[in-house]
Amino acid sequence: MNWTFTLRKALYLVAIFLLLSSFCHAQKLLNRHVSIHVKQKPVSEVLKLVSEQGKFYFSYNSDLVPGDSLVTIKADNKSVEQILDDLLTGIYQYKETGDYIIIQRPQKEKYYYLTGRIFDNETGKEVDYASIYSKQQLASALSDDNGFFRLRLRDRNFPLSLTISKVGYADTTIVINSEQERDLSITIYQKAVDLDPVFVRYSEGGGSWLARMFVSSKLRLQSRNISRFFVSLPYQASFTPGLSTHGKMSSQVSNKLSLNILGGYTAGVDGVEIAGWFNISKKDVRYVQIAGMFNIVSGHVHGVQVAGLHNHVLDSLKGVQISGLTNQINKTLTGVQVSGWLSKVSGKMYGVQIAGVGNLAKDKVDGAQVSGIFNLSKATMSGAQITAGINFGKDSVSGVQIAGFGNSAKAEMQGLQLAGLFNYAKNLKGVQVGVINLADSSSGYSIGLINLVKNGKGAFSLHANEILPLNFAWKSGNRKLYNVFTIGASLGENNKAYTFGFGVGKEFVLNKYLTLNAEIINQNFYLGQWKDLPVLYRFQTGLNVKISKRLSVFAGPSFNVFNSEQKEFKIGYQTLADEGTYRFKINSTTNAWVGWQGGLIWNYGKQR
Repeated sequence: MNWTFTLRKALYLVAIFLLLSSFCHAQKLLNRHVSIHVKQKPVSEVLKLVSEQGKFYFSYNSDLVPGDSLVTIKADNKSVEQILDDLLTGIYQYKETGDYIIIQRPQKEKYYYLTGRIFDNETGKEVDYASIYSKQQLASALSDDNGFFRLRLRDRNFPLSLTISKVGYADTTIVINSEQERDLSITIYQKAVDLDPVFVRYSEGGGSWLARMFVSSKLRLQSRNISRFFVSLPYQASFTPGLSTHGKMSSQVSNKLSLNILGGYTAGVDGVEIAGWFNISKKDVRYVQIAGMFNIVSGHVHGVQVAGLHNHVLDSLKGVQISGLTNQINKTLTGVQVSGWLSKVSGKMYGVQIAGVGNLAKDKVDGAQVSGIFNLSKATMSGAQITAGINFGKDSVSGVQIAGFGNSAKAEMQGLQLAGLFNYAKNLKGVQVGVINLADSSSGYSIGLINLVKNGKGAFSLHANEILPLNFAWKSGNRKLYNVFTIGASLGENNKAYTFGFGVGKEFVLNKYLTLNAEIINQNFYLGQWKDLPVLYRFQTGLNVKISKRLSVFAGPSFNVFNSEQKEFKIGYQTLADEGTYRFKINSTTNAWVGWQGGLIWNYGKQR
């Protein structure tokens, strides 16, 4: 038999028994039942009778317990604790020690509650949703539908000043001199509503639907009521708006450090603010604001604002704004916006907007917009717009527009438009490079396949040259640079030939009736087969003589370089072997000569 194990087990049992006995003894005094019947007896005598029946002793301070007070009590088989509560009106606490019950001073309440009602001086009616607050303790309450309020204060430091505020009423301040002043009746006076810029700007931190969604209506009401009281403190921490170290007054406090578990609603930040979900600030933010979902600031931001989804500044930002989805600034941006989807500035912009989808600037831009799909500037733009999609300039653009698809400038364009497909400018004073270039008027250069200037040069010509008797050309652009599309044919029985080509030209104005054109044209010839089409490079000039408002005649010389890999020609087609004058051979496949052209021009454009 293991005697050591048996002894150890016995000692455990004895210890448990002693603990249970001690516990039962400690609890049994207040639970003992006694019966007492007295009439107009002193409290001290009643306590003695109870202790004799219960077989224990009372210990108390005679200055604490009113032993001389006369009481009448009738209790049958009640616990000692119940009789003590009836006898001493339940305002004391009891402690058991051995055979003694010690009567002690009641524990001081942690908070002090102040109650009252708010009335309108003119009508005498209750005033609902008025704010009652202490500036010293940063404690506040709202009156209910019946004008009643219950304000929780952290301490009993008197005298205490309370302020009552509501939109449409004058602020009223009263002084509470002691905690005996509890149920108050307060009268406030109406006044004209003064919607000054400060009130409008900072009321409820808002103008944002997100702020209204995440801030309760009572907090927003209070924010409007207490629109002119703000204070700065070192730090605050909150779980959600209203559940913070500053309580429901957090919207009136600017902090150097603000930590919000889910979200915070503060007056502003002069340091760092970090939130798991969101930050909402009624005034200015300086330095750093970071949120998992969104930041909303009613005032200015000077520094860095970072959010997982959305940043919104109702005033101006000077610094950097970064979000995973959208950025919005209602006034001026001086700095950088970076977003995964859309960046928007409603005021002037001095800096850079970068977005995965698009950028929008409603006022003057002096900087750059870079996006994946579109950039839009609704006022004057000085700088660069770069996108894989389309750039829009609703007003003048001075700088560069580079787009994978197209560029548009609805007013004057000074600079470069470079697009994969098209460019448009109302008044071009720079350079367009694209497949299709459009302009209402142009004093610049359009370089592309199709260049159309509404108020520029447009003409059709019908002419002959040393190669083909019948040629037709379309000229479009302006005098500085225009495109030439040409086709031609020779329909003779034994000298058939067909040509099509493209070139560029420039027009020099000599006087009211005379102009000189210089053109470079590349032409392909069909001489019976499509393989190895011969190519003609033609530099030609023409002196134009206006004979009416739209009709001109022209003639001039040309210099031609002809290259052909064809060895055999079909019967009935030309070989172009002996055209022109001053002919010479460059190599076995290339010949050159001097030629001529002449014909009629119909000018349909406004530059004639």
